[in-house]
Amino acid sequence: MLKSKDMRLSMYTILYSKIPENHILKLINSAIDFSFINKLIEKSYCKYYGRPAKEPELLVRISIFI
Repeated sequence: MLKSKDMRLSMYTILYSKIPENHILKLINSAIDFSFINKLIEKSYCKYYGRPAKEPELLVRISIFI
């Protein structure tokens, strides 16, 4: 009989599931919607020329969580 495989995308999803739900970073992530950042500064960088910029939301999350 075939065993069912765990169909996770990467090892990071396994690691993320091991973090307790009451961890401060998970609480911040669930409480704050950072999508407003992209709208605030979308006129500050060019979307069409040069190398694609990193998403501003990602950069703010990194600076807060580190």
